[in-house]
Amino acid sequence: MSVRGAGLLPDLEQWQQWERGRRRVMNTARGLKHRARPAAPEQAVLHLPADEPRTLVIIEKFTPSCRQAIVAPLRHLSPRTTAVLTPAGHDVDDVMPGLTPTAHTGTQQLAPSITSVLSLGAYLGLSAPVEAWAARRDVPFHLVQHGLLTPASPPASRGAHVLAWSDDDAEYWWAGRLDVSVDVVGSQMLWEVSRMPRAEVTNERPVMLGQLHGTELTRAQALRTYWSACRGQGGGGMDYRPHPNENDAVSRALHTVMRRGGITFDSTSSPLAELGRPVVSIFSTGTLEAAMRGLPAWVTATDPPAWVRDFWRRYRLAEWGSEPTPPWPMPDEEPAAALARAVEGA
Repeated sequence: MSVRGAGLLPDLEQWQQWERGRRRVMNTARGLKHRARPAAPEQAVLHLPADEPRTLVIIEKFTPSCRQAIVAPLRHLSPRTTAVLTPAGHDVDDVMPGLTPTAHTGTQQLAPSITSVLSLGAYLGLSAPVEAWAARRDVPFHLVQHGLLTPASPPASRGAHVLAWSDDDAEYWWAGRLDVSVDVVGSQMLWEVSRMPRAEVTNERPVMLGQLHGTELTRAQALRTYWSACRGQGGGGMDYRPHPNENDAVSRALHTVMRRGGITFDSTSSPLAELGRPVVSIFSTGTLEAAMRGLPAWVTATDPPAWVRDFWRRYRLAEWGSEPTPPWPMPDEEPAAALARAVEGA
């Protein structure tokens, strides 16, 4: 299936309804039975500071991009007045030592002294009830952007204050919304990448970054691009680098078809910068990260839909055959510090 038009859905409830339908379609395609089962309550831990908390940070995902977006700002928040809510089994001692963990039993446990909440989004399990709690008390709910935006990205909840990567992303968050405010703080992920050593090209043959696992494009749309680019039609040929999440039965079957069709695979687990090769994708974050490390990087697609072209424009991604994608300009202030200042100053 494909996503809607070029823009975020204007309502989080609409997105959640669309997401539930998407999962039913995916389960059906994979031969899985869809049963309405009550979700098991997620066990969580509330890490409390020495003084009365004023800021609550909710960290529900510990993937690299999420750690950069919402864990890194902890280094710039006051350890004496910041509480952190995490799933059980996670701690934040490495960035904010001295907090006291206690079992989280619900929003009734949250201190009335809290005047600011920071989250990856109210679409997540721990954040949803806290967002409702904050709305009832007129407490600012800050949403930190943690990746590139597509029309399939979850929109902001009503009244959220979004901390965005760029002016163009701010407009994307704002579109059709009168209830959302946005500040631009930059991308901590790209900030950290920009401070890594410049990568050197040691192999001129490009790698095409696979995204067969994604939901934004149909597999047929993505496969047309990969087939054309990797077979050399107008591009000189590339090696296909499957995404780590391309491990479902359909993706594996398509890999077999691609190999039989003469497409060569790069299946190494080495970071892109260590490969020392040009990078191409349809809309992968890896293209922008490669450009930040100094590698030639492009995007390409066979008959791309309008939202893909809008995505390329918004992130200044260069099409294959033109000059490579330029690095993003970096702000003077570290994004994590700017984000912390915005949250504590709310």
